[in-house]
Amino acid sequence: MRQRRKPKRRLARALATACLLLVAAGSFDAASMPTAVREGYLQSAIGKDTSGSVAMAAGQFRSVAANLLWMKVVDHYHHQHIADGGDWSKNESLLPMLKTIIALDPHFVEAYYIMGGTILPRTGHINEGVAVLKKGIAQNPKDYELDRQMAMLLAANAHRPADALPYAQKGLENAPDDFSRNIMKKLCRTLAGQIADARQARL
Repeated sequence: MRQRRKPKRRLARALATACLLLVAAGSFDAASMPTAVREGYLQSAIGKDTSGSVAMAAGQFRSVAANLLWMKVVDHYHHQHIADGGDWSKNESLLPMLKTIIALDPHFVEAYYIMGGTILPRTGHINEGVAVLKKGIAQNPKDYELDRQMAMLLAANAHRPADALPYAQKGLENAPDDFSRNIMKKLCRTLAGQIADARQARL
């Protein structure tokens, strides 16, 4: 009797997991609607850390779910926002879905780029952007673009070239080709020059 019940139990678990995934995706989809900003859903979605529960609910479907949400970010919200004349780089309604993508797949570097390197800084949340990029770098230590974006954010937005330079140098080490290495070399030289100018100004 016990052996006959196992397939039913497995099926029940699979169905429960699928339902939880659909509920999680639906909840964040609703939070991403423009009305979420007006009605306060966006703030609660950003402030409340649900990454652990979402990742557990998704289970083995995390990567698939992350890619599906990313397609929605790019194909629907991103393009539609541009079509409506909006500035996508300030489209805060994308933040809940981007946070969900990161929770589902911590190696989905594009979500860190847009969330931490673009939308949060462009909407005045510089420290939050730094925190997102730090998380991305910790999860993806060989991704040079995360290093570059962190260096740019610290230098251009936070005006901290001395803090930015180590990230630029690490990005140079991680750069995969000549083109990206040239970009990082120029960034390192620029930051070193800014640091030298700041020291000279203090004399």
